[in-house]
Amino acid sequence: MKALHFTISFVYACSKITVGLLLHPYQTMQSLVREHVFLWLALLPTAVFVLAKAVWFFVLVPIVRYIFSCSTSGFFGCDLISFIANWLVLFCVYWQILLLYLTLRFAIAFRE
Repeated sequence: MKALHFTISFVYACSKITVGLLLHPYQTMQSLVREHVFLWLALLPTAVFVLAKAVWFFVLVPIVRYIFSCSTSGFFGCDLISFIANWLVLFCVYWQILLLYLTLRFAIAFRE
């Protein structure tokens, strides 16, 4: 029972920090660097990118190509596949750069 409570608390804390890193990264990263507990979540965009890339290539794209024959069909979703993939890659890259910059900035500021 104790392990269940720990797991629920851990998942809740990670999800709350994840939402914070998306909605207000400046304040969330400031508290993460100050507390040093969940600082590893600064690499969250990289994990999101790797997971999304795996799901994208091994699940979503084969299903869309199987259901809607993109070479013969005029389905607009086939054209959206590359657009959404590029958008997701750029979002994760810019988000990761922002979080690494904020981590470095607050680490230097709180060093004293």
